[in-house]
Amino acid sequence: MKHSTLAALCAALSTIGAVQAAEITGGSVGLSYSAFADDTDVDKLSLSGSVEVGFNRNVSLQFDAGQDSFGASDIDMRAIGLHAIYHMNDATSFGAFYTREEAKLGGLTDKTDILGLEFGHETGQVDFEGFVGRGESDDGDGTIFGVSGRYAMANEVGVTGAFDRISSDGIDLDKLTLQLDSDVGQNVNVFVEVGAARVSGFGLSETEPFVGIGGKITFGAERGATFERRSLGDLLPGL
Repeated sequence: MKHSTLAALCAALSTIGAVQAAEITGGSVGLSYSAFADDTDVDKLSLSGSVEVGFNRNVSLQFDAGQDSFGASDIDMRAIGLHAIYHMNDATSFGAFYTREEAKLGGLTDKTDILGLEFGHETGQVDFEGFVGRGESDDGDGTIFGVSGRYAMANEVGVTGAFDRISSDGIDLDKLTLQLDSDVGQNVNVFVEVGAARVSGFGLSETEPFVGIGGKITFGAERGATFERRSLGDLLPGL
């Protein structure tokens, strides 16, 4: 499965190379693991990558690919995404994104198409990012929403707080995350995170804590690609 993710990234790079008027401005490759604190079998292993192509100083395209493998449910989710980005200036960017995601369990496959809007803004030591999207799948429709903010401290250390929500067919998943990251080498960043996920619907509600660890390698621009990837697999801490 991981080979499929890497192949998708290579295919995106080949397509990019054919566009003579464009240049690769940044990207990243990341690996992460998360699990619920009370039951570590409910976990997730993720491999992902992004490449951004600039056509001029204001317009760019970002390509994403990701693989999320869940332990307890044995579900594998693969997603390919595209962002059309407008950089209003060096600090503020707006985007429209499309993600095609497939969830596989044994011989069963469920496909989801997600469309949405996103924004990002840098101000001094603080970076903001937010998105909202609508998904349609074989089993139903739903929405995704998220906001995050990162504060850059001294010694290449950053603290990020994030809130994400998935709503579908009367069931809501809310995820609150606190992440600490650090640059450990040139273009190499690692992180640890703690958070809580709450599932509610039909008069019931349950909250579970989770922990995570991971890292990524960036190239090009300091932050790599402009936006994070947008997929259900990326938003779930475990399953």
